[in-house]
Amino acid sequence: MGCTPCLRVKRYLNEFHAKNPQIEVEEIEFSSQVGSKLAVENGVLYPPAVFLEGKLIAKGKIHAETLITTIQEAEMVNV
Repeated sequence: MGCTPCLRVKRYLNEFHAKNPQIEVEEIEFSSQVGSKLAVENGVLYPPAVFLEGKLIAKGKIHAETLITTIQEAEMVNV
């Protein structure tokens, strides 16, 4: 099932993705080899954490508005 904060962030990202299908969303399990490597490299002690193009943009207590604004601003720069 998942922890409550993780489920909340998944919901934020699913809603954002539904409105912006050009943005790819990939879930990586915290306990997987890739997830563990990302966590160690970025000082993430516990999930959730959100990365954009390999860069940590949010972790811990993540607020929808801040997360979406960060993604939108980064995507505007990349366009």
